[in-house]
Amino acid sequence: METVQMSLDLQPEDTKANIECSSPDYEIKCFSHNQFAPQIERLKIEKKYIHIVEETETFNRKLVSYQANKNQSIHNWIRYKEGFSSELVQNLIEEFGLSKGDTILDPFLGSGTTSLTAKMLGINSIGIDILPISHIAFEPKSFIFEYNLEELDRAYKEIYEISPTKIEQKFNHLSITEGAFPEETENDLLFFTHWDNNSQYSYQTKTLIKLILVSILEEISYTRKDGQYLRWDYRSQKVIETNKKRLEQGKEPIKTILDKGELPTVKESLLNTLLTIKEDIKEIQQKCLPNESVHELIKDSALNALPKINDNTFDAVITSPPYCNRYDYTRTYALELAYLGVDEKKIRELRQAQLSCTVENKSKLKQLKDYYHSLFLESRYAEIERLVTGNEVLNEINYALRKRWENGEVNNKGILSMVDGYFTELTFIFYELFRTCKPGAKVAFVNDNVRYAGEIIPVDFLSTKIAEDIGFKPIKIYTLKQRKGNSSQQMGKYGRVALRKSITIWEKP
Repeated sequence: METVQMSLDLQPEDTKANIECSSPDYEIKCFSHNQFAPQIERLKIEKKYIHIVEETETFNRKLVSYQANKNQSIHNWIRYKEGFSSELVQNLIEEFGLSKGDTILDPFLGSGTTSLTAKMLGINSIGIDILPISHIAFEPKSFIFEYNLEELDRAYKEIYEISPTKIEQKFNHLSITEGAFPEETENDLLFFTHWDNNSQYSYQTKTLIKLILVSILEEISYTRKDGQYLRWDYRSQKVIETNKKRLEQGKEPIKTILDKGELPTVKESLLNTLLTIKEDIKEIQQKCLPNESVHELIKDSALNALPKINDNTFDAVITSPPYCNRYDYTRTYALELAYLGVDEKKIRELRQAQLSCTVENKSKLKQLKDYYHSLFLESRYAEIERLVTGNEVLNEINYALRKRWENGEVNNKGILSMVDGYFTELTFIFYELFRTCKPGAKVAFVNDNVRYAGEIIPVDFLSTKIAEDIGFKPIKIYTLKQRKGNSSQQMGKYGRVALRKSITIWEKP
């Protein structure tokens, strides 16, 4: 395995005095604000890969986020804030020249957009995800050609005629979801859950109703997703009790402006959503013919699942990993996970098992070493570990963040371990992707560049370097015209730097 090195000769115009840290285009001229930390390795890969960057309007911010799916039937059955659109996947499938009988992998399945788009085109897929919200988001959609419309009509009629009664069962809340529903709403939610579990309908119909109940949780609750956290309506017990304690302590009450107005009942939301989904199913079954494509869901982390997959399995990979941005999906979807039976212990396990993207993640190296040992893959582990420790760019980023921490500029030391863990784990994943891809297979990763304490981390170029070190051939890096900004705290201290949102394309020779 040969690592391609490229030297960078700094000319007079590149010296510290002449580097412009705020550039209007997508090329990054300065990675460390005020050149506080070394940036030579980051400048090297910027120079090395900038020639394969293509600024594109074909892929816009709407397509590389979930926004474009909001108006597309089947993909909008559940609100999933992360991920990308079906149109993006279709464009990449066309660009890659994939056809019926080929197999696509999405190692970070999310709401299942890659696999579902492949299904509609007759292309096989394997999706991997450890979060239960992903499993319930994908499975009912995968039954699109199997639903019996007459049975769905009967289920709708039965729900319409039901009057919920008192149920003894309790909602197993997490600490951060306590008080999310009005008392009557919580009872009705559990009533319809019990009804669905015990109904005589087919597995497909029961699973669809379960999906709908998950999808309406936010709508019928006092909560609203806001970034990675839940915002709370002023009427919720959580806000009322918190303010009561603050007043007793002589503190000002928390000011919350969230007022969701009159909340719909569970029955109203369930019926409205089922009606919409029935129409989607009817339209798709009329317009599209079922095909023989095969779709597998692996309920595990990519780090665990990929080492067990055979060599030369996939014709393409289209995915978007969790971004290195501190977002914790176990908090974003806490209400949904609690409803699906995830308790506090399981939440912590899921948080640690995901790709390291939160400040609470701990190093997985020992865990990965033991895991590869259990599979008799010690030499493979050692080779991947050498790639990690020999990565000069990652070493430079880790050093820069340590310097910023020592200077009091990093507000949470967990950022250091998160960034290191993120790229360490991606190295394992890229290595396994190279092994499991067929020769000629193309890989597309959607990701964002990030900035912490004035240090820019070129996620797109660093990922491409890792992929190339493993053996992939870098083909193209699409970057969006609409670039990402920074947090208000960073802009106030370090100025604004436009960060690339990219789609990296690699090929296995």
